[in-house]
Amino acid sequence: MKWLGGQQDMSRATSAGETAAVAQQDAPPAAGPAVAPEVPAEVPPEVAARIVRAIDRSPSTVVTLIDDDLSIRWISHSATWVTGADPDSRRGASSLERIHPDDVDRLLHGLAQLRAVRAISSRPTAAAVPQPIRYRFQRFDGRWVILEATIHNLLDDPVVRGLLVFSRPVSGELDGVGHVIDLLVADMPVPDVLAACASLVPDYLGSAAVVALAEEGPVVGASVGSPAARLATDPRWWSSASRGEVLAPVDFAGFPDDLASWARAEGFRTAWVVPIREQHTREVIGCIVVWVQIAVERNIATDEALRHTERLASLVIAEERRRHTLRRQALTDPLTGLANRSALERRLDEARGQVTVAILDLDAFKPINDSYGHDTGDAVLRVVAERLRAGVRDGDLAVRFGGDEFAVVFAAGTDPDDASRSAERVVRSIGTPIALDGGLTVTVGASVGVATAAAGDVARLADAALYEAKRTGRDGG
Repeated sequence: MKWLGGQQDMSRATSAGETAAVAQQDAPPAAGPAVAPEVPAEVPPEVAARIVRAIDRSPSTVVTLIDDDLSIRWISHSATWVTGADPDSRRGASSLERIHPDDVDRLLHGLAQLRAVRAISSRPTAAAVPQPIRYRFQRFDGRWVILEATIHNLLDDPVVRGLLVFSRPVSGELDGVGHVIDLLVADMPVPDVLAACASLVPDYLGSAAVVALAEEGPVVGASVGSPAARLATDPRWWSSASRGEVLAPVDFAGFPDDLASWARAEGFRTAWVVPIREQHTREVIGCIVVWVQIAVERNIATDEALRHTERLASLVIAEERRRHTLRRQALTDPLTGLANRSALERRLDEARGQVTVAILDLDAFKPINDSYGHDTGDAVLRVVAERLRAGVRDGDLAVRFGGDEFAVVFAAGTDPDDASRSAERVVRSIGTPIALDGGLTVTVGASVGVATAAAGDVARLADAALYEAKRTGRDGG
C-alpha cells in the first residue's frame, strides 16, 4: 500500500504492473542475509474463541462482516443494544438500508476507494480507512443515532473475503448536543429539554432520565414511552442525589425491594444515580438515573459516556434556574415578596370564566410614613404582606397592587361569599397592632372591595367596591 505525504493513496486501483513494481521494491536487497517474512504469532484456538466472543458481546461496539455486494453476512450480538437490531434478521440484508439517505453517496464513495486498495505483496494485508467515518443510522425504535465506523478491507483475504466494520455510537441521538441547544433556544418545556439530555446516554447501557431538583419539586425528563419514563415516576430512585452521593450498586443493592422488582420486570440489572452539580458553586442541582441492562460496573468507559450528559444537563438546569429566577423577579414585588401587578395581570389573562378579586387599601398608613419615616413604613408593609399571605389559600394569588394597596385573586371555582368572608378575616388580621423593632407599636386598618366578574372587568369592579367601602366608612374606614 502506498503512502503519499503521510496520507494513504486510495484514489485508484493498483494495476498489475504497479503491484509487481511495489512487490519488487518490497523485496529484500540482493546483498546481505535474507530477511524472513514477518509471521504473526500463533493465537491458540481457545484464546481466539474468547476474543471473538468478547467482540460479539461488546456493549458499545457493533461488528459487521459485509460481502462484496454490501449485504450483511454476519453481525455481532451487540447490535441488540447499540441499534436495537435482531442480529439473525439482519443477515443477508443490505448494509445501507437504514443509513440516512444524505449519507449513502458519501459512504459508497468511501467504500469504492477502499475496495480499490488491494494487497500489493505476497502477504495478505488488511487495508483500512485512515480516519473513522461518521454516518447517521436509524435505530429499530425509529430514533436516529450517529455511528462512527472503522472499516477494514479483507476482500483479498482467502478466508474472510469481506469488509469488516467496527461501529460505535458517538451520540445518543441525531446531533444530540445541537438538538438540546435548539430546544433551549426555542424555549421548549423543561422536561422536553431534559429528555433530550437523557437521550445522550448510550443505549447500550440502558434507559436514562435526567432530573432537575427545583424548589417546586423535581422535574423529570425521559424519552416518551421509554422504560425510564415509567420508572422515573417514583422519586425514591434519586432521593440520595441531593446529598451528592453517587450510587452504582450491583443488583439494586440499597434500593427498596419493590423498586428493584419493578426495574427487574422491565429487564434491568441495576440502577446508577449520578449527581449533577452546578459548575461554579458545585451545588447539586439534579441527577442522571440510568437503569442498566447489561452486566457492567462503572468504569472509565462508562464514566466517559455519562460525562457529556452530565455537563450538558448541568448547563441546561443552571440556565433554567437562572430563567426561573428572572421570571420570578419580574413577577414579584421586591419589598414584600408578594406577587406584583404584572403577575396579577397574567393571572387574569389566563383566567377562564368568572373571577373573584379582592382589593385592599390600608387606612391611616400615610401618618406612619410621615411620623416615623419610610423605613418604618416599609416594615409595616412587610408585616401586612405576611398577614395577607397567611390569610389566603395556596391556590389564591396574594398581590401588592401598588403603594399601600393589595389584592387577592381567588382560585378558580371559589364561591364569592367564601371569598368575601376570607377578605374580612384578612382585614381583621391587618388591624391587629404591629410591634416593630425598637419597641414601637403601630396600628393600621384596611378597607376592602370584592367583585366577581369576567377577567377583563373584575379589577375595575373590585376597585369601585373598595372606593364605596372607604366612602361609607365601612371596614374601619
